[in-house]
Amino acid sequence: ITAIDLNRETFDNIGLPSMKEAGLDHKIDFLEGEALPLLDKLLEE
Repeated sequence: ITAIDLNRETFDNIGLPSMKEAGLDHKIDFLEGEALPLLDKLLEE
C-alpha cells in the first residue's frame, strides 16, 4: 500500500493509527509530497 500526503504529521496522526488497528501498518510505504508528481515518478520506476 502506498500512502501519499503533503504532510507526514497528518498521516501519522490520522491514517497510520487506522492502518495499525487493521494490522496493515507493516505494508505501508509513505511518500510525502504532491500526489501527481509522485505518481509519475512511481510509473517511471
